[in-house]
Amino acid sequence: MSAPAYSTRRFTFSAGHRYWVEGWSDAENERVFGRLTVPHGHNYAVEVTIRGPIDEHTGMVIDLSELKRVVGETVVERFDHADLNADTLFRGRIPTTENLAVAIWELLAPKLGPDRLWRVRVWEDPTLYVDYFGE
Repeated sequence: MSAPAYSTRRFTFSAGHRYWVEGWSDAENERVFGRLTVPHGHNYAVEVTIRGPIDEHTGMVIDLSELKRVVGETVVERFDHADLNADTLFRGRIPTTENLAVAIWELLAPKLGPDRLWRVRVWEDPTLYVDYFGE
């Protein structure tokens, strides 16, 4: 068997959030998070990387239309124009870019296979991204 190949596809959605810890005082939240305590939004870009052998018949690591469908239904439709703080995935955790990457992994790994899903990269803006590689 040859070395695995890696195929990455980018998706986008817009969502809002704010950083806030319920058990903290207003002053403590503002001291730690500053202006991020105010609801605001981002145009996120998510890159999903799949690894595996190149199929000898198709020449691909994964059927890209299937990847587009799975991520579209599982991630984009769920989060586009959503309040991330209201999503059940963020109960007990702040919807930071780091936690968003973990949540997206948790949604996709059962559908794509944790052995095939290699990386989730979430871009909050052109200057900040987070990579998550699973456990």
